[in-house]
Amino acid sequence: MEKKMMDIMLQVQQSVLELRDDVNVIKADVADLKVRVTNIEENMVRKSDLKYYNFKIAEHDRDIFQLKQQN
Repeated sequence: MEKKMMDIMLQVQQSVLELRDDVNVIKADVADLKVRVTNIEENMVRKSDLKYYNFKIAEHDRDIFQLKQQN
């Protein structure tokens, strides 16, 4: 009976060690994903950016049209 308990205890300890390894891998993956998401957020174009560019393009189109009309 005592031998069986020791075997079970060793199995539990081994399982805990394996779970710690898995948790460490997951932590590293999450840290990597945080960096990637932060990078994406810093570099992505937002809807407000697109609206601004669309406004500026339309403004320049009007300016070009007016210049052509003057000639």
